[in-house]
Amino acid sequence: MKKLFVFALLAMLSVFAMAQNAKKVAILETVDKENKVSYGVKLQLRSSLTYAISSTPGYEGYDRVDMSSILGEHNFQRTGYVSDAQIKKLGEMTGASSILVAEAAIYDASHIIVTAKILNVETASVENSAPPQIAGTDPEAMQNACTQLAAKLLGNSGGQMTYHGGKTGSNAYPDGQNFTETAFGINMKMIYVEGGTFTMGCTGEQGSECNDDESPSRRTTVSSFYIGMLEVTQSQWEAVMGTSIYQQKSKANASSIYGTGADYPMYYVSWEEAKEFCLRLSRQTGKTYRLPTEAEWEYAARGGNKNEGTKYSGGWSLGSVGWYDGNSNRSSHPCGTKMGNALGIYDMNGNVWEWCEDWYGPYLAYDTDNPKGASSGSYRVLRGGSWINGAGYCRVSERHSSTPSNHGFSLGFRVVLIP
Repeated sequence: MKKLFVFALLAMLSVFAMAQNAKKVAILETVDKENKVSYGVKLQLRSSLTYAISSTPGYEGYDRVDMSSILGEHNFQRTGYVSDAQIKKLGEMTGASSILVAEAAIYDASHIIVTAKILNVETASVENSAPPQIAGTDPEAMQNACTQLAAKLLGNSGGQMTYHGGKTGSNAYPDGQNFTETAFGINMKMIYVEGGTFTMGCTGEQGSECNDDESPSRRTTVSSFYIGMLEVTQSQWEAVMGTSIYQQKSKANASSIYGTGADYPMYYVSWEEAKEFCLRLSRQTGKTYRLPTEAEWEYAARGGNKNEGTKYSGGWSLGSVGWYDGNSNRSSHPCGTKMGNALGIYDMNGNVWEWCEDWYGPYLAYDTDNPKGASSGSYRVLRGGSWINGAGYCRVSERHSSTPSNHGFSLGFRVVLIP
């Protein structure tokens, strides 16, 4: 009897009343070959998969009956093997046309690695599979991970599901609309920025304050993306990265705090740490978060395709739209307390400098289609100015830079999401 190796978590399913033509998927118990995943985590994983599959239009999750004697569950959970005959027998018992099998393993103290496959009960062949995914063990993170798995496993099976960027359920975001990212409980509002073409660099409204590195100005095209409505706050940072503003201050060997509170921008953040924040958020959600390119940042600051044509992001009066040395009282301030720009994005002038993806270097006149900046360098780009800077540093075209490891007292960031 041919045996099929399954990276598996055979997960149990509860029965839901669904349309008669719904495709039934049987999900069995979790496979943990090293026997290190706790029963509570496996139970939570099974429940989350049940919900994710059963919430998918056109699919019905089927409860595990007494399959122990048929599948030899103990042996299956230990070895990850199941035979063709056992798969077909299970299909007969449940009326399922497919079986979901997957494997879970410990990643670290608060995360597991999960991978899964869908097997056809008639042919015992693999219909679809999902690559390994890191899942948090808290309920929300687990549900997000299982929703991701359901999307990847079922997306090519029935043709009945519509995703944006491969996301669905609690992990979904609307195509072309603002949404709120809830992973890690951060409630980060993301603004949709429709792609377009704009003049990047020293333009007329910037006046005589332009620096040499803001030229040559050139027509630049960027694709659509989402950007944080606010700079990453201290509470969001702590939820994702686990360190407080005081711990970040210690990393910088600094002695002072310049504003503290859940809604204050995070600072004392290096470029390398900002990238790690984006990476963790991407792993948790299955989406593609990163720092904005310099072109994306300036396009969003100028109001995107609603180009405001103003010196600062949101207006001509910096005092109305940003915290800088003229009104900050030498401290950062809670995010979103000044006026936003035409897209509803706040604090792109002042408060804290914002890291960008790019290496710092001169503008290239021919690099105009989603430019990524210099291919290498010693410094990363910073944009927007901060609470300690004068108005000239807070203009939409102003460029600044620092070493990627610098934990500066005015250095923060915001994220973008690539559809």
